[in-house]
Amino acid sequence: MIKTVKQTCRFNPIIHDYRMSQGIENLGDLITDEGDGRDFFRRNYVTHGMEQLFREGMLRLSGKSDQAVFELNQAMGGGKTHLMVALGLLAKHSHLRTEVLPEELSGRIDFSNARIAAFNGRNTPDNFIWGEIATQLGEAEAIKSYWVNGPRSVDQQAWKQIIGDKPTLILLDELPPYLDNASTQRIGEGTLATMITYTLSTLMSAALELPNCCILIANLSNSYKAQTKALSDVISNLQQETRRQAVTITPVQLAGNEIYEILKKRLIDELPGERVINDIAEEYAQQIKRAEDGGYITATSIEQITEQVRETYPFHPSFKHLVALFKENEGFRQTRGLMQFTARLLKSVEQRKQDDVYLIGTQHLNLNDDQIKDEIERIAPKLTPAITRDISDQGEAIAEKIDDDLDSDAAVQVMTLLLTSSLSRAVGGRIGLSDGEIIEFLAAPNRQPDEFMQSLQKLREQAWYLHREDQRFFVKETENLSRQIEREAREVPQVKIDQALINRLTGVLQPHKKTVYQELKILALEDDIRLTGPRVLVVIKPDGRTPPSRLKEFFAFHQEKNNLLVLSGQDSHMADAVEERLRELYAIEQIGKRLSSGDTLYEEARDRLEEAGERFNKTLSASYNRLFFPGLDDLDAQETLLSITIDNGLKLGQGEHSAEAQIETLLASPRANYKLALNYKDELPMIWSLAEAELWPEGKDNRRTPWRDVIGRAKSSPGWSWIPGAGGMDTLR
Repeated sequence: MIKTVKQTCRFNPIIHDYRMSQGIENLGDLITDEGDGRDFFRRNYVTHGMEQLFREGMLRLSGKSDQAVFELNQAMGGGKTHLMVALGLLAKHSHLRTEVLPEELSGRIDFSNARIAAFNGRNTPDNFIWGEIATQLGEAEAIKSYWVNGPRSVDQQAWKQIIGDKPTLILLDELPPYLDNASTQRIGEGTLATMITYTLSTLMSAALELPNCCILIANLSNSYKAQTKALSDVISNLQQETRRQAVTITPVQLAGNEIYEILKKRLIDELPGERVINDIAEEYAQQIKRAEDGGYITATSIEQITEQVRETYPFHPSFKHLVALFKENEGFRQTRGLMQFTARLLKSVEQRKQDDVYLIGTQHLNLNDDQIKDEIERIAPKLTPAITRDISDQGEAIAEKIDDDLDSDAAVQVMTLLLTSSLSRAVGGRIGLSDGEIIEFLAAPNRQPDEFMQSLQKLREQAWYLHREDQRFFVKETENLSRQIEREAREVPQVKIDQALINRLTGVLQPHKKTVYQELKILALEDDIRLTGPRVLVVIKPDGRTPPSRLKEFFAFHQEKNNLLVLSGQDSHMADAVEERLRELYAIEQIGKRLSSGDTLYEEARDRLEEAGERFNKTLSASYNRLFFPGLDDLDAQETLLSITIDNGLKLGQGEHSAEAQIETLLASPRANYKLALNYKDELPMIWSLAEAELWPEGKDNRRTPWRDVIGRAKSSPGWSWIPGAGGMDTLR
C-alpha cells in the first residue's frame, strides 16, 4: 500500500510562519565573521548556476581564468544575493572548498582566504561606493582622497593600485536604488550617478588586468520600479559596459527541476527512500492511464509520468507548470516568493484533516487560513472576491456548498487549482486549464475523474467568477455568465415564467392523433376548464399530495368525471426545480439575444443555452411523471381518481417518441386497467354489450334513449373505458 506525504515526509517547522525575509541572505554577514558557512550549505541546494559560478569564480581568484566579471541574470527575488553569499563564503573560508566543490576543482584552488568587498545599493555611505569598496579591502587611506573633499572619479590605474595582486572578490548588489539617489545630485555638468557609472566601468576594466580579481554584479534591467528617464539612461550605460565585459549566469533555472530541489532542501527535513517514491510514481502513472482509458485526457507515456513524479516528489509535476504561469508577475520575488508560497502550501497539507495527499499540488492550499489567503492576495489582489464567493469562506462559498451536497472536496480542489492557474498578471500571459488538464492534475489514488467532472459542471452553473474561453477554465476578477444568468433569472417576473412553462408544456403535449385527449389545459384555473366537450388533458403543478388537492376538489365537483385526464407529479420540490431550471433557461435566452457573434461570451452562452435546455427537459420529464384518470376503487367501487406513474419520465420527442404516444400506450395497458380501449374495433360485440349495460337506462321500457344521453353517461361514468378519438362513441352508434 502506498503512503501519504504526511506518512513519508517531515516538514521543517519553518513552514508554519515562513516569511520572505527569512530567505534573504545578508551580504554584510560576509564581512562580519558570523559562522563558518557550513550551516548555509547544509540548508541550500547547489544549482547549476552555482556550480558554474563556483568553478569560474574560484579559478579566477586563483589566477587560472581569464574571466573577471560575472553578471547574475534573474528577476527580483531570483537568488542573486544568495549566489553572491555562496561564492563569498567559499572565497573566505578555505575549509569549505573540499566539502562543497568537486575534488577535481578544489584541488586547483591554491589561495587561502580572499579579500571581500560587498556593497548593497540600499545603503548610501558617506565615502560613496568606491570608498566603501576600498575600505572593506583594507585600503581606506588609498581611497580617501577620492571622497573626503567631495566625490572624485576613480580611474582604472587607481583601481589597479588599490586592489593589487591579492585574491579579491567584489560583490555589487541592488545598484539601481543607489544610482536613483545619485541621479538627483548635481556635480558639474552631470550628476553623481554619471560619476558612479564611470568609476564602476573603470573598476571592471581594472579587474580584467588583475589576474586574481573577480567582480560579481547583480543584473540591472527590470529590477527597479521607480526609474526616471535619467536613471534609465544611467542604468543602460552601466549595463552596456557590464555586458561588454561580463559572463552572464542564471542563479536558478526556474523552468527545470532545480526549484524543486531548492524547495525540498529548505522546507523538508526528511524524505522517503527510492522504493517508496517509486511505488507512488507507478500508482500515479496508473491513475493517469485509467483517466486516459476513460477518455478524460490524452496523456503522455506511463514511463514519462513515472519519471516526472520521481523527480518532483513530494510535489506533483503540475506544480512547476502552475508556478511558471505567475512567476513573471511584477513584484513577485521568483525564488523567495516561491519559497514562501510553497511554505504556505506545505502548511496546508500538514494541517489538512484528511490524510489523503500522496503528491502535493496547489489544489491543497487551504484558503480558509488567513495567512494562506493573504499569500494569494499578495500575488493577485483583484481575485479576493472570487476566493470568498466561489472557493473558501468557512463553508459559505459556492464550492464548499457543492462539496457539502456531494460529501466531497472535489469542487474546492477544482476551484483552488483553477485559481492558481489564473494568477498571472502579465499582459498576454496564459491562464487557466483545459478540462483534460484539470483531471490530469487532480488524478490521485482513491479518487475518480467523474467526481471532479461533476463538480466542474456544477461550478460552471453556480460559480460567479469561473470563466471559460478557448476550451480553458480560469478564475477572473469580473463576474461570469453564471452570475449574469443568476441575476437575470431572479428578476424575471413570475407571470413570464408561468407563460413560458405553459408554452413549453404545450409544445410537448399538444395532441396530434387525439386518441386519448383532444383538448389541453395547462396550469389553468378551474373556471377555465370545461368537461362537457371533448376529452381534456389538464396539467396541474405538483403540490406533494396524491392526487393534488386542487384536482381532488375539481373531480368531486364536476359531473363529467370521465372526461378528464390529469398530468401532474408527486414531488412539489421537483416542481420548484422545474421553475428554477426554466428561469435559468429563460435568462440565458434573453442574454443570448443581446450578444453578437463577436462577443467573448457568445460561444459560452450558446453552449450554456444547450446545456440549460437539456437540464430543463430532464427536470420537466422527471417532475411531470404521474397520470390521474377516472375509475372505480377496487375495494368499494367508489368513483375516484386512479393514478399511474410514467416510468422513466415523460417523453419529450416527436411521433412515437412523443408524450402523447407514451400516454396512449400507458392508458391502453393492464397497468391502467385498459382505460383506453385502443383495439375496440376488434371487440365490438363486447363493447356494445357493456354499453347497453352501463350507458342505457334500466328497465325493458327504456331500451330507446337519446344518443346525447348515452354520450353524457359515457362522460360521467368513471367505470366506462375511453373509446379512442373525439368521435369514438359515434362508431358504436
